[in-house]
Amino acid sequence: MLHLDASGRLFIGIRRVTVACSCEWSRLKGILEAWMINLAVADSADTAQIFEAVGAGIIVLEIDAEDSLRLVTSNDIYRSMYGIASEPAAGCCIDAFLPAYIQRHYQQQFQVCRETRGAVDCELQLEVKGAPCWHRVRMAPVFSADESSLTRILATSVDITQEKMYAEQLDIVSSRLKAIVDSAHDAIISIDEGHAIKTFNQAAEKLFGYTRESVVGKSIDTLLPQRARQHHADHIRSFGHSSAKSRAMETRAEVTGLRSDGSEFAAEVAIAKIDVHGKMEFTAIVRDISVQMRLLDELRLRATTDPLTAISNRRHLLEVAQTEIERCARYDHELSLLLLDIDDFKSINDNYGHALGDEVLVQLGRVLKSRSRLLDLPARWGGEEFCLLIPETSLHAAHELCLRLLEDIRHIHLNIPALGNRVITASLGLAAYRKGDDIDTLVHLADEAMYEAKNTGKNRVCLACDESGKHSGQARVDACAD
Repeated sequence: MLHLDASGRLFIGIRRVTVACSCEWSRLKGILEAWMINLAVADSADTAQIFEAVGAGIIVLEIDAEDSLRLVTSNDIYRSMYGIASEPAAGCCIDAFLPAYIQRHYQQQFQVCRETRGAVDCELQLEVKGAPCWHRVRMAPVFSADESSLTRILATSVDITQEKMYAEQLDIVSSRLKAIVDSAHDAIISIDEGHAIKTFNQAAEKLFGYTRESVVGKSIDTLLPQRARQHHADHIRSFGHSSAKSRAMETRAEVTGLRSDGSEFAAEVAIAKIDVHGKMEFTAIVRDISVQMRLLDELRLRATTDPLTAISNRRHLLEVAQTEIERCARYDHELSLLLLDIDDFKSINDNYGHALGDEVLVQLGRVLKSRSRLLDLPARWGGEEFCLLIPETSLHAAHELCLRLLEDIRHIHLNIPALGNRVITASLGLAAYRKGDDIDTLVHLADEAMYEAKNTGKNRVCLACDESGKHSGQARVDACAD
């Protein structure tokens, strides 16, 4: 029996006799082979028993005067591997028990042993009992005592069919995986623990503008904008230490890729990790979502913007106004709201046509936008009515703004030659937020003030009053632009 202990010592046990030899793993094969060759020279019962104890097929062949290979001995494993029912008679030629193609192989390897005076390794594909199999065969020469002539051949065979099947399946899986990776529409990139790129498929080449050869081995930072690199490194580090095997990487808008030409694109990323021989590797699937993001931005713009005037629509203004009112209630800040209606707009449409009426609306939207600060929000309320949300602004300051707006509106006709001398005017209603007001109350106050301006001569601004006739602690004021 042969076995190795934990320290790497080889023990060969034969009946009550135990031979122990200590060696390094790198020397083990050579020592064992030399020992087996020495056994191949001997013809004894102990030699046969030792061969039976070895976990490999063994055959010893003698070389006769005509260079024919004749059997000296073989073990049970060898006979089983080659479908030999019983031990052939010693001294018989190999053609008596081995198929012709194996004989040819042995003769070829024998010639190599003779020429090189050394052992020869090869892999032999054969068929045993109708089933295909693979053997790894090693032939070692046995020389005469004076080493002048080659007298015997020691051949060992190990069945590697299962190993070959596994390798073939692995090749199939690898080929299938490569085909999937290379044909995938999404970029597939893998990196090691040091963030060096290991895999870069064809879709990644197309997406980032780099060839596989130019980026493999380089840092993943090559594919990231400078501002995103530290965040990405932190994310990978966190993911590597977590128990999760995969995750989506942040929100889509926060993942940005960098192309070889310096352009950036929005990306959607899913990432997974695997342990490769004790070291972590990360694989990411990267999808360019620039088109989707543009569509989302366009949809968001359409949902919040009036298509004719290109300023905010009523719904968007109400959403922002609600947020501003909540902020005013919490921090006791000021907020004013202006509602505006173009005077006699129906007559403009009737006399000049709807196309010119639309141009008046566009010009008025531009006037509101030009007079607005970054924190103000101009919007089209509906029809010929407009609104302006004025945060952090007192009633007095908002009133001054309204007077300037009235003057600007009176000059709109100068930008529309078809109007001639037809002066455009508007009626403005202004309200200020009071503690406890909601958006409906604020709009109602501004709306009442606007109709008051309309009913008292138009082309003016009126300030809203509460039920007591007072407006936010101030007396009511009318102001005309005339």
